[in-house]
Amino acid sequence: MPTARPYTPQALAERWQCSAETIRQMVKRGQLPGFRAGRMIRIPSQAVEDYECQTSASEDYAEDSASIGEIRTPESEPVISLRHAPERKRKPKG
Repeated sequence: MPTARPYTPQALAERWQCSAETIRQMVKRGQLPGFRAGRMIRIPSQAVEDYECQTSASEDYAEDSASIGEIRTPESEPVISLRHAPERKRKPKG
C-alpha cells in the first residue's frame, strides 16, 4: 500500500480553511507533528488524520454530553484563534 504524500502548510490550510501561517505556528508549538525538508515544512498525512480524528471526536463528545443550556469552559483554558496572515514581501538582496 503506497504511503500518502505529506501536506504542505498551504495545502493543509486550504483543507482546514485557515492560513498557512496558522499551520506553521501549530507545527512550531508542537500541536501538529511536522518535519523540515530543507527550508520547507511538511506535515505527514497520518498526523493530519490523527489530529482531525482527535478534534472531531472531542467535538462530537461535547455535542453528545451537552445538557440543555450553555456550555461553559473555564477562563483559564487556552483558546485558538485562527487568522489570515498577510503575505510577506521579500527584501531585495544587496
